[in-house]
Amino acid sequence: MNLRYSQENILHEAKRLAHDIRKLKVESLPVHESVKSYFRFDLGKLDYVSECNAFMLYHCLSDRNEIHPDMVIVDHGAGIGFFALLVCRMGLQCICHDISNEYIEGIKILGQHLDAEPEHFVVGDTHHLITYCTNQRIRPIALASRNVIEHLPDYRSFFKEIHKLSSPGFSMVLTTSANQHNPLVLAIHRKIHHRYEHVGSNTDMDNPTLNTANCGIKIRTKIIQDTFPEIDSENLANLAILTRGYLQNEIIQQVKEFQLTARYPIPIKHPSNTRDPITGAWVERLVAVSEYRKAANEAGFKFETQLGFYNTYYTKFYKNFLTKILNRLLPYLPQTWVALSPFLAMKLSTPNKDSQLSKNIESK
Repeated sequence: MNLRYSQENILHEAKRLAHDIRKLKVESLPVHESVKSYFRFDLGKLDYVSECNAFMLYHCLSDRNEIHPDMVIVDHGAGIGFFALLVCRMGLQCICHDISNEYIEGIKILGQHLDAEPEHFVVGDTHHLITYCTNQRIRPIALASRNVIEHLPDYRSFFKEIHKLSSPGFSMVLTTSANQHNPLVLAIHRKIHHRYEHVGSNTDMDNPTLNTANCGIKIRTKIIQDTFPEIDSENLANLAILTRGYLQNEIIQQVKEFQLTARYPIPIKHPSNTRDPITGAWVERLVAVSEYRKAANEAGFKFETQLGFYNTYYTKFYKNFLTKILNRLLPYLPQTWVALSPFLAMKLSTPNKDSQLSKNIESK
């Protein structure tokens, strides 16, 4: 691997980028308010975000013997693009992909002011990303995605779709804070699920105010009431509870079946996972590593886990003291032992030509 792309050098560039981001006066830039909100939100934990981005980029590149400036990496679910900006600062090309046009337009302006403009932009879902790469005849060498996989409507389909983009040596690095194997993280995420289900959801990235109308059980209740006004209050309440995790069309179908058979819907197996029935986005979905592994293998990828690391930039001394101890302990644990890891880090890859040739020779 080119020494320029060593873990040390990538982290050094990530810190330089963080320094420049802090100097940027985002409030005076012509970007959407949602971009400013996201920027302020990440600014509060920028050192940790920068280390996470450096971690992902290193693992995107770590298996490659040669790295060239014309190589393309996808920033999937880019948000406001801090990972994409790091890719550009490291001299590689990047596709910024997000469902929000406001975020994509914001990345263009941030990139201009930070001397790190990505070359490609895609607004839409995974299908739009595949179509863009196909039309532009782009074969990315890697894809990185931070805190997105836990929101996707169907991660299994996502793996299969991305496999269409892959070529020998392709790597996909996914990280998610929704690590159900860590008891503390599990408890935190179950509280998040309960809040969305029964209280409401955030109105903005850096605004703690909750929108009480936008909570799971109220949304499902309204879907049922609007479609089936004849449903009595007791059955309405039960149906709204039992259809947690169902999409709008599935809820309607389940209620139709209930009216015909008087049998309630079968609830999803997970005790707390929930999602927006309109958009299909899951709320910090908890998924076992074994399930991710199975889906990755079925899509044709090799699957590995990497241990994450804890934030050591808290304002409280005792928190940093504890997290530094944990970070020293993590390297001594097997990569498959994720119960102490603060986040899941997964690497999906396709074998490169050299490794495939070696396997063929060994099998003869």
